[in-house]
Amino acid sequence: MAFSPTVNGNIYDQMRRFVGIRGYTTDTPPIGGRIKEDIADFIVQEILPNGEVLTTRESSTQDLSFTTSGKFTQFTVIKKNTDTIYAAEVIRDFLHVSESDIQWAGIKDHTAITSQRFSVRGDFIERLHHFRHPNIDICQIVPSRHYVKLGRLWGNRFTINIRHTERPFSEIEPIITKWKDQINERGFPNYYGMQRFGQHRPNSHLVGRYLFCHQYKEAVEEFLFTIYPLEYEKIREARKKLAENAQNGIWSDDLPRSLHYEKRMVQYLNHHPNDYKGAILSLPPSLINLILSSYQSYLFNLAVSERLERNDFLHKPVNGDIVSILKDPKGHPSLIFYQYHGGDGWNDPNIIKAFKHHRAAIVAPIIGYKTNLEKFSYFKPIYSSLLEKHEFPLDFFDHKFPKLFLFEGTFRAINNFPTNLKVQQAYILNKYPELDPNGVKLEFSLPKGTYATMLLAELRKHFIDIGYF
Repeated sequence: MAFSPTVNGNIYDQMRRFVGIRGYTTDTPPIGGRIKEDIADFIVQEILPNGEVLTTRESSTQDLSFTTSGKFTQFTVIKKNTDTIYAAEVIRDFLHVSESDIQWAGIKDHTAITSQRFSVRGDFIERLHHFRHPNIDICQIVPSRHYVKLGRLWGNRFTINIRHTERPFSEIEPIITKWKDQINERGFPNYYGMQRFGQHRPNSHLVGRYLFCHQYKEAVEEFLFTIYPLEYEKIREARKKLAENAQNGIWSDDLPRSLHYEKRMVQYLNHHPNDYKGAILSLPPSLINLILSSYQSYLFNLAVSERLERNDFLHKPVNGDIVSILKDPKGHPSLIFYQYHGGDGWNDPNIIKAFKHHRAAIVAPIIGYKTNLEKFSYFKPIYSSLLEKHEFPLDFFDHKFPKLFLFEGTFRAINNFPTNLKVQQAYILNKYPELDPNGVKLEFSLPKGTYATMLLAELRKHFIDIGYF
């Protein structure tokens, strides 16, 4: 299932469809525009379980109310143009600790300024005060009795600028007002965004499928050699040269610095030719888990797109839907489930009230080897068709890799709602307080696992409209 762009059509739209993203919930006209033109145009601040928003200012003295002693050191990592896993490697090497000693709650965007909580086993308060890196800052360093657990966050606060919209802000303001009303009523698809698969090289789901099928050579070749249209020319040439050398049995790690994961795999293959499984396992376990789970994410995206193409709402249940009561308004699904049978509906006014107040959401399975599709009668035929088309039995998710996640299966809300959504005219960077006539600034919060770029896509409309009425 290689990516084969067509001559006609926007390459960005084609790449989104390549990872299963094929629809949206709003029907407002597109405003266009670009994001991440400047690193300060995309700011992500982690929201802790207690509701506190982490700072992106290194000198902050914010009190996080952590314990005064313990076996761990907790700290805030502020990074720019750096992915979370690589930042963890840099800090690990600085502290001379093992991979398992460094923990974090969630993965943050690469092309952004982000803040998130980390922990390390041991007392490294003094050592961390001496950490220096051009793209990574560390602050709010405290001892703790507890480590930072994966998933232990409420969500993220976003501040995002859209530049170069198709028309001046004064002309698109009515569109934005209507868009906000529709978002507040309908929410937006809870797709896994492009970052989940690779912003410029969206192939992690392909590599993940190869790994589940134990096709290690194919996984390595896709990871190292396949060239995608949005990659920089220098990277494209490096991959082409690497593939040509590999055909002659030469594994040269003369690669650009940004390809640090590729360099690790090539260095392994240079010493262990043809051990493709070992090359994959030379990657950080957190990255391997991310790659494997991205195939689950891809199938989820396809299932949500199929529902939209059937013109079934994401915020209103239809026959066979499973509904979860949310832990808090516009928040995370709980384990309290109801099944909607249509006809007379729920026979429970409290469920209707929960939907009205954004305390309920329709969920779909993130399928794994223990998923019982019989419980998801609406999505069962969709997933059954997908698995047959992809020739992928459910038991393939039982990967048998030691020390990696177990992909038993779980569930995920099919749509989401932002909280504290604010939209206004943006300022021109470095020219404050001059307003940007073609700039839009958004501020909002989303629960963990939800992609801000999917909310932005509803406003910018960068992929083909399939309708939602």
